Amino acid sequence: MPGFLRDQWDEFDWEKELKKDDARISAYMQELPQYIDLPGEDAVIMKHILDKPELVPMDVNKNTYLAEMFNPSADEEEETDLSDDWQKRDGAPFFMAAGRLARLWALHFATIQSSPAATESSMKILCYYGKICARCADLIEMEEEEFPKLKLAIVKRLFADLNALMGELRHYAESFPNQTQKTDFHFDQLMNFREKLFALLHKYRSNKKD
Repeated sequence: MPGFLRDQWDEFDWEKELKKDDARISAYMQELPQYIDLPGEDAVIMKHILDKPELVPMDVNKNTYLAEMFNPSADEEEETDLSDDWQKRDGAPFFMAAGRLARLWALHFATIQSSPAATESSMKILCYYGKICARCADLIEMEEEEFPKLKLAIVKRLFADLNALMGELRHYAESFPNQTQKTDFHFDQLMNFREKLFALLHKYRSNKKD
């Protein structure tokens, strides 16, 4: 997680910051085609992004933030190492489920002849799966008692991503009725995913360990 974590933030502060994160990623992807062939393109793009006040993280020095983004310290690199029991952590079941579903969708997509419209929709679905995996990985990296308000905010953003993914699957099924069997399978799996996510949200809201 970023180095500007604030213990005193509530879930709404964190949710606001997570939305900024999404906006920064979107801005990065929009800028990337212009600078992709330049040396140090990441640093150039981030400087452009941080010139936009609405995208700058709260309570951080822009120069320090850039330095941390592109030159992580040894301590920060060590913090990303997970213990052998990571599969028992919050977020792990969702991470593994989303990864399996993404793999199945990718295999399906690779075996069919797709129109440009179908390719675009299929890639959106894969991107949503990737986004869900990334948010679940954030939960996995945190210890049991660490940043409870941030965990709440992440789960709420997970619901938003999940709803967007399910909406894209509906759009795909309506646009390509011959693929309904595959989309129905993914939709049913995601409904089960959603129910279990509600249970995790209830756990965090009630502040219970089990």
